[in-house]
Amino acid sequence: MRTQFIPEVRFARWASLFLLLSLAALAAACAPLTRGLSGDAVASSARPAALVRPSAGFALLGSGAASPLLDTELGMRHADAGWAFYADATRERQLAVLLAEAPNGWQWELDVSSPWREVRRDVYATGPARFSGATFLMPASADPFATLLPATPKLAPEDGEWRWLVRRYTQLHDFRAVKLVVEYREPVPVGAGEQLADALDAGQQPSGRAAALLGEFEARARAAFSVTEYPAGGVAVEGFAHDARMVHLRNLAGMAGRMEPIRNLPSDDR
Repeated sequence: MRTQFIPEVRFARWASLFLLLSLAALAAACAPLTRGLSGDAVASSARPAALVRPSAGFALLGSGAASPLLDTELGMRHADAGWAFYADATRERQLAVLLAEAPNGWQWELDVSSPWREVRRDVYATGPARFSGATFLMPASADPFATLLPATPKLAPEDGEWRWLVRRYTQLHDFRAVKLVVEYREPVPVGAGEQLADALDAGQQPSGRAAALLGEFEARARAAFSVTEYPAGGVAVEGFAHDARMVHLRNLAGMAGRMEPIRNLPSDDR
């Protein structure tokens, strides 16, 4: 009588294949994040892997890496941040891209809102990215990239501080280990821009001509960049240079936002 071992052999083969696939997935998950510049595009291998590229007319003014200190519920913690900053010939239309990585044991908070009053919160899907979008006014003193730009105009004391009109797009990657932030900025439009600024200060939707100005601004924001799939075979990437002198670190920390521990750390139980 002949003994049949075929089911056991098949099971062993499938188990071996499953083990190999699991090890490959684990290796991919533990692989270091590829980030940097591929030409003038910001490249990130964090899932979903993508290339963020400025549109025609935007020139790269500077890029780099830094480790700003972020204020958390457990005190100050460093996060690794790579950035690229672009502007048009007038230096009035600007695009900033930030790729921030939380340290081991930490993750970015689900609340990705800015410190300022926001309007027009929505979802913007482009390429492999699915961003949370919001529009707000940002004081010039909070700008991480002020050193790369001409000095902002000085306003009369009763007019307050010069502010940028900002459209921010944010996405969390790799189970909240990585945050991608894309910001488009312009000066507040003249004329009906005052009405627009008043509405944004109040956290309200503008009306009339101010609403049209806001819609036009957000259309320019969407057209200022594109996001494409990260090629399966990879791309040539030049790592961000570690030079913190080109940015204001505290403001860069503000742009990165807040992170939280993934689980209670041993020091929390004391």
